[in-house]
Amino acid sequence: MKRPLLVRTLLGAAGLGGCLAAVPGPARAAGAPQLFGTMTLPVKAVRYYDDWERARRDDASDPRMRALIAPAVRMTQQQQLSYVQMEVFRRIRWMSDATEWGQHDYWASAAETLEHGAGDNEDRAIVKMEALRALGFPTSDLYLTMGRDKVGGPITVLIVRLGGRYYMLDDDGGAPYTTDRRPEFRPLMTFGFGGSWVHGYAAQAHSAPAPNVALFGSWRRPASAAPAGNNGR
Repeated sequence: MKRPLLVRTLLGAAGLGGCLAAVPGPARAAGAPQLFGTMTLPVKAVRYYDDWERARRDDASDPRMRALIAPAVRMTQQQQLSYVQMEVFRRIRWMSDATEWGQHDYWASAAETLEHGAGDNEDRAIVKMEALRALGFPTSDLYLTMGRDKVGGPITVLIVRLGGRYYMLDDDGGAPYTTDRRPEFRPLMTFGFGGSWVHGYAAQAHSAPAPNVALFGSWRRPASAAPAGNNGR
């Protein structure tokens, strides 16, 4: 069966077996985002429980959040995406968790990041997620996705479903764009208000990769698209 092989590929090759547990029983894909041509498998992301609970805390009543979203209240949803993307990048300067929190990895709540005025890529993504939530975007359309960029290395971004399409709010402050315009990004794990999932591609049992395929983390992709390096993000 392909599903057990997919589980082994994702949890083993990605080095996440110790912090994830596959959800037993039939596949429960309700709400799972269909991203970058991957298959999604629901998991219990044990290691990230506390982080995700903090990340999805509703901070709509925080004065700093109200000030952030006030200019966008009467905008269209498409305009709100662009506004939040650019405004969070402008307001929140980049700072590592080690410097800001004295920890290797800490997912700050939106209120914490707005109070500090600083955070790393997942902190910015969390502020964007909660800002759009406060503007009325359904939580079922908001996803925090951890992945790897061909050029930039590990990164966490916000994915938003709008009008039947998925938009990626990257960490560079540029305008949001649909996920089909970012083929160099490979998702690893996604957190949503309806569950958490790992991403991967189906693989045939007992078959070696084709000559033009290179193994990369939990994914298989053409060797020509092998990652160029990691900038430490």
